[in-house]
Amino acid sequence: MRKIICFLIMGFFVFGISLQAGDVNLKLQSKLLLKIVSYDKNFSRFGDPIKIGVSSDEMLTALKALGLKIKGKSYAAEKMASPDDIGKFKIVYIDENWKANYAAVTEKAKAAQALVFCNDASFVESGGGAVSFKLINKKPKIVVNLGNAKEQGTDFSSGFLKVTVIIGGMK
Repeated sequence: MRKIICFLIMGFFVFGISLQAGDVNLKLQSKLLLKIVSYDKNFSRFGDPIKIGVSSDEMLTALKALGLKIKGKSYAAEKMASPDDIGKFKIVYIDENWKANYAAVTEKAKAAQALVFCNDASFVESGGGAVSFKLINKKPKIVVNLGNAKEQGTDFSSGFLKVTVIIGGMK
């Protein structure tokens, strides 16, 4: 059943989206963020309601507009003023405006066991981010840094990982 769900997500991801200036749009990113969280085998660690911290006003608006639930649990998205706020959340979304704070984000996320989603794929590829969305050969892909995700307390299901681009294996 999970395999079917993964393939449906990827079908939606590949065929049912619009792109903005070469990036995966925030509306799609917000929907996928919620779905990806449900594939964490340690899902119960997120609490109820699930608190999501975001650094971006645009992502905050996109998440609040959805009104969806994650595995039957409601979520609340809140704006973070600085990396010091990460300790209040188990899921955070960081945009490229926090580039100067990436080192602090990495440190705070590990300490809080907070799963880090990023708009800037370079932070997932070479920094402390766990999940990002990137255009590869003009197609949107979910990029997962497996090592960072594990350090942040996340254990994604193998069915989900089969439909992602995996980088940064276990250290």
